[in-house]
Amino acid sequence: MASTESRPLRIVAAVEWYPPAYKAGGPIRSVHNLMSLLRDQTPHRLEVVCGAYDIHSNTVMEGITPNEMHHHDGIAVTYLTRDRWTSHMWRDILTGSPNQPAPDILYLNSLFSVPFALTPLRVARSLGVKVVLAPRGMLGAGALAIKPRKKKVFLKAARVLGWFRDVRWHASTAVEAADIHQAFPGSQVVVASNAPIARSTEVKTIDVSADLPLRLIMLGRVHRIKNLHFALKALSSASLPPQGVVVELVGPAEDEEYLTHLMSLARPGLTLEFTGPVPPYELASVWMRGHALLMPTTHENFGHAVVEAWAHGRPVLLSDKTPWRDLATAQLGWELPLEESAWIRGLEEVFGWDAATWRSMSEACVERHRQLVEDPGLVAANRALFEN
Repeated sequence: MASTESRPLRIVAAVEWYPPAYKAGGPIRSVHNLMSLLRDQTPHRLEVVCGAYDIHSNTVMEGITPNEMHHHDGIAVTYLTRDRWTSHMWRDILTGSPNQPAPDILYLNSLFSVPFALTPLRVARSLGVKVVLAPRGMLGAGALAIKPRKKKVFLKAARVLGWFRDVRWHASTAVEAADIHQAFPGSQVVVASNAPIARSTEVKTIDVSADLPLRLIMLGRVHRIKNLHFALKALSSASLPPQGVVVELVGPAEDEEYLTHLMSLARPGLTLEFTGPVPPYELASVWMRGHALLMPTTHENFGHAVVEAWAHGRPVLLSDKTPWRDLATAQLGWELPLEESAWIRGLEEVFGWDAATWRSMSEACVERHRQLVEDPGLVAANRALFEN
């Protein structure tokens, strides 16, 4: 990668969604947090080229002027309408001019997107622009199990034709690094954990009044791949506390039939609420009324919702398919295998936590978030993606 000794780098990130988009969830937060970290910790010139729409929308987002550069807190952002999602557009962006040098690095936040990964990658290679690519968990076993034949053909073609030759891969965890090496042996991989959100200033004490139902938050897309039904079935079979349990689904419903199925799992003592998508700046109120995060995922590359829960002092109830481990020992929640009996026992244990336990866990969560935010190794690793 280029050296920073002579001048700051020009780094262009290509992403399909970027704030104010929020409905695509984690991928948006991943690149936004990375750009914010680089802005605060490096002298580099940062640019984002993205779509002008939120996910599954054909309407340009409010508050932006499409196809013009915006400047947001030291980051230049250009929101493109779909007629601009072309190789010609990417050639214009990635080609230097007398007034502006060509980008030193193109950062890609997807593996399979044609307009915001494969097309800019092809153009960058033709122009000699170095590429850093974050697959965002798309090479994990759980992700590859979705439409497996199509992905198997894609990966074989990519290896044979050398589509990702000379790319520097950004792995969020050592597990993801292993997934990348398995898919593309001999690749250059740098492990750099995702940057967490900034510390919350709104940490409300968890209310465990005897007459208040336990409120569990499911944050993210309402889709079968998130395995939400598993946790709800476990709850349906568990011995619920006298005050009852409320599960709040917060996120866009990408599968209405699946949402209907989930809502049908309610029973006496188990109430299900569908809140829908909530902008990031309004999530604090969701966490403040909740007790814990419920995430029965079959695969999670990082889990921004986990870190956000900790930022607000809320423990997390996870499957063992995320990078987070030893949560019970650290009083941060628990991670359990996707076995219904194990989840029933784990949930019934949660129902028995007293006020002192909730308070102790909340304090431990806030402390863990502080450690993540202030980790100098995280900053160094993310800088190394571009500077070494």
